[in-house]
Amino acid sequence: MWPRIRDRSGLGKLIARFDQLPARDRRALSLLMVALLLAVLYFVVWQPASGFYQSARASHDNAGELAAWMQASQPQLQTLAASGRGDKPTDRRALIALVTQLADEEGLELQRFEPSGEQGVRLWLEPAAFSELAVWLERLAKDHGVIVDQAGLDRGDVPGTVTARLTLAL
Repeated sequence: MWPRIRDRSGLGKLIARFDQLPARDRRALSLLMVALLLAVLYFVVWQPASGFYQSARASHDNAGELAAWMQASQPQLQTLAASGRGDKPTDRRALIALVTQLADEEGLELQRFEPSGEQGVRLWLEPAAFSELAVWLERLAKDHGVIVDQAGLDRGDVPGTVTARLTLAL
């Protein structure tokens, strides 16, 4: 292998010059090349690998802490989930009863309602104050888990009023 390397013109000249150097200079140049090789290995291989390892280790530790916190918080979350929406309607009849009761409490007048889909109801309100309608819909969603599936609002003749066509679902 060395003969082939020596046969190359540029590399062969460098080796020939190296061989012509005094023994002390060859030793110093060899030590310098070894130091340079070690520096390249450290900065190109070892340091990036070590940095990636430390980063992965920190990420793993954070994930472990998060998992432990989630497991510790599980009973609290289950308690909150159980108490969050205890009065959610279970069928269409209960939904219609809840909707009409809360509409009466908010002062909204339902013009008409009819079943829609498996567990939904379609409503018409004419004319209704927009602010009261928004509060009513938020209360239905937040306190009772009722979802507004579709909504169509048109501006009323009186400022601040709307006519609404809504589809609510469980």
